[in-house]
Amino acid sequence: MKNNLKRILILSLPLLCKYMFLLCFMEWDLFSHEDIIEDLCFFLVIILLFNNRLLKPQYLTDILCFIYVFYFVLETTSYMAVSSNFTSSYMYLLIESNPSELKEFSSSYFNIPIVIFIISFIGLFFVIRKIDFKKKNRFHSVIGVFGVIVIIAVLKLTGLIESNAYHNVVRGTYGYFEHQNSMKFDSVVDKDQIMINSNNEVLVIVLGESTARGHMQIYGYERETTPLLSSIKDSLYIYNDVISTDVITTKALPLVLTSAFNGGKEKSVINIIDVFNKSGYKTYWLSNQRPIGFYDNKVSELASFSSYVKFLNHRDEVKTTSYDEVLLPELKRTLNTKGKKVVFIHLIGTHFNYKNRYPKAYNKFNSVSETSEKINVINQYDNAVFYNDYVVWSILSDLKKVNAKSAFIYLSDHGENVYDNGTNFLGRTETNLKPVMFEIPFIIWTSKDFELPIDFEYKPGRKFMADHTYESIGHLFGIKHMDMDFSKSIFSTSFKERKRNVVNGINYDTYFLENNE
Repeated sequence: MKNNLKRILILSLPLLCKYMFLLCFMEWDLFSHEDIIEDLCFFLVIILLFNNRLLKPQYLTDILCFIYVFYFVLETTSYMAVSSNFTSSYMYLLIESNPSELKEFSSSYFNIPIVIFIISFIGLFFVIRKIDFKKKNRFHSVIGVFGVIVIIAVLKLTGLIESNAYHNVVRGTYGYFEHQNSMKFDSVVDKDQIMINSNNEVLVIVLGESTARGHMQIYGYERETTPLLSSIKDSLYIYNDVISTDVITTKALPLVLTSAFNGGKEKSVINIIDVFNKSGYKTYWLSNQRPIGFYDNKVSELASFSSYVKFLNHRDEVKTTSYDEVLLPELKRTLNTKGKKVVFIHLIGTHFNYKNRYPKAYNKFNSVSETSEKINVINQYDNAVFYNDYVVWSILSDLKKVNAKSAFIYLSDHGENVYDNGTNFLGRTETNLKPVMFEIPFIIWTSKDFELPIDFEYKPGRKFMADHTYESIGHLFGIKHMDMDFSKSIFSTSFKERKRNVVNGINYDTYFLENNE
């Protein structure tokens, strides 16, 4: 009996070590009691498995030992790096990240406590694998397997399994590929289904990345992060209550450019690029983001509908330090080509790691006297917004030089929480939602001779969600596909407000008020 207790105590070292590190380096209120209960259940499963005769061969014990130790490494380093347990949404980011991005992410979040923790757990692996559990008879093994099944069933039924890292790895991976296959873009758009109501010539749509309007001077931020756009604000249509549908690009951006919308169940949808193709416009997709592959990423698949596609990040061998200004020469060449055109520009914007999003010349917010890492990160993000202001302004300036009936739309895929409103959270996750993760810029410009729709109406305070940008683009530019409902357009006099349900059906307009955020 005493030996069994000793073995269980040794086996509990990873669990105890996790919470020791979290108590030393984290704020206790960042994780919930559900996490603790789930960890204890997982630990009980491990005890039952270690005592099972089915795992008598040493190599199976070693595999189980690795799974057990790595589980706590995954969960604890996630907490220490991003103040959250390892969720299924992180699998989206891991699957879509290239080695350079992963290296950048690791270098930004790795710190001495995490390194010490990982080294400690490597040592614990070799300690635990030497435990000599006395495997009991086959009857006890059957009881142990039954116990494991019961515990997993309880975790599933109570929802506690949502805190389990391995469950989220599987769920996130499955969810990613299910999402890739759930939406089929209809490539057979019939020209007869389209009505052209104007003679407009050039449209430039700038798709930002991770840019929260709350950090933009033009939206009232106290720092001068957008001096160029602010200098021309009287010529812009600036909408101040537009939100994204999600905090993940591959979920949010396809809804911006297609007839699909949040809560919709259509499996086959129309995309705005193909609508413009069939309307006689040449379409261009210029991107400073990495193409994962045309058919394993919904954004890249959308891009492939364009007449001309160019991913500028290839020039830097997929280095994530590529600055958005690399797009400007290509844009100028595109704008100088003859004919009607629609240009989609996908920026890397203010995507993490923020310090790699701007050249040294834009290191405006920087104080050598500051010692707080939080202040440094906020400064880096604001510098990225400052540089983004230059890029967006430059794109608009080049468009203004074109002698054509032209329009410009700028919005971001989602926002970002950069220790905003006193929070101790950096980034974005579906399990720790903050309002700034959804609050995005939405800015329009049109040339003087641009043919606005007859029912155009500018109301900057309209409560709008970006999944109806598809209808809004068509309405603004005078292109109507038969499936478009212009009462969903932010520009229409017939615009109808609706419930803005975001991640997991949460009502953006009430949820954060009720939770005092």
